[in-house]
Amino acid sequence: MDDFRCGRCRALMFRAAAGAIAASLEIKCRRCGALNHLRPIEPAREREERHDDDRA
Repeated sequence: MDDFRCGRCRALMFRAAAGAIAASLEIKCRRCGALNHLRPIEPAREREERHDDDRA
């Protein structure tokens, strides 16, 4: 489980399993009123190898 905390005052906002956030999220902190924008972490995509066929 990951802790998600306010970016301004570090108050705990919620806990979630790794990879549980599938879309962007905007949460207002109950303690300081700051808007926190969360978005899922996307893994670095590897480039696919390009295979050039010699078709003539």
